Amino acid sequence: LTDADEEELYAAMDWLLPRQADIENTLAHRHLRDGTLVLYDVTSSYFEGKTCPLAKFGHARDGKKDKLQIVFGLLCDVQGRPIAVEVFEGNTGDPGTVASQVRKLRDRFGLKRVVLVGDRGMLTEARIREDLDPVEGLDWITALRAPAIAALVEAGRVDMSLFDQQDLAEVTWPERFPGQRLIVCRNPALAVERTRKRQELLEATEKDLAVIAKAVARTAKPLRGANQIGLRVGKVIGRHKVAKHFHIEIKEDSFTYRRDQEAIAAEAALDGFYVIRTNLPPETLDAEGTVRAYKGLSKAERAFRSLKT
Repeated sequence: LTDADEEELYAAMDWLLPRQADIENTLAHRHLRDGTLVLYDVTSSYFEGKTCPLAKFGHARDGKKDKLQIVFGLLCDVQGRPIAVEVFEGNTGDPGTVASQVRKLRDRFGLKRVVLVGDRGMLTEARIREDLDPVEGLDWITALRAPAIAALVEAGRVDMSLFDQQDLAEVTWPERFPGQRLIVCRNPALAVERTRKRQELLEATEKDLAVIAKAVARTAKPLRGANQIGLRVGKVIGRHKVAKHFHIEIKEDSFTYRRDQEAIAAEAALDGFYVIRTNLPPETLDAEGTVRAYKGLSKAERAFRSLKT
């Protein structure tokens, strides 16, 4: 709109705001039905200005750590059509947005049965236990975090030899995940990418740690003090996030490091594996359909890209 100035654009948004709920209710009535899948995801955007009461410092997804930001959650139908958006304070964690979406689906949209699809950082153990499981008719699909996947394998619940012939297997672990299905998937392309990324992070970390080691070992004005050395090392480890793959020893006048090959090998053995987790019975949605539903979250991410650009 080349002829519209910023005041006219703000006026249009002011006109839209009080009508938001009616628009969302209409979209929900048009595109959502009882028993439907609903995709939910969250992102953030940095904020220019000083007067927004929701703008806070938080986890900066767009790398603008020195900027205030807002967080917004988007509900989409299974085709990725945006149904409803809600803005939260910029320091709100993803799981903290879930309860309000459950209320919206049940109370405002009047859905008695719905399947909420959210990523593993969103639908955490606590949110499932406190916000989802107590609600009758509310089912969910999410994924396990890496430590839980490793525990699943260590407990002998996954026969890794199965994946020599197939890329998907359904398992259960009733002691830890009662009444839930776990669908273990292998993506060879993802395995290659994770291996490449890990190697790059290890090499970048070693390069930065070598600079610190050189500073400690030099004869002229060497870096001294365990606290000072530790601060420098902490910055490197925090930047590359592979501390678990290194043995590090810091003393007042020395600093050594080496790769933890055992830890690296243990993580590499799970490259390309991910586990979808759901409380849906198989007669409602089979394993392949459940995996497809979780992958549908990429449609919400596409909507975010549209909003941000």
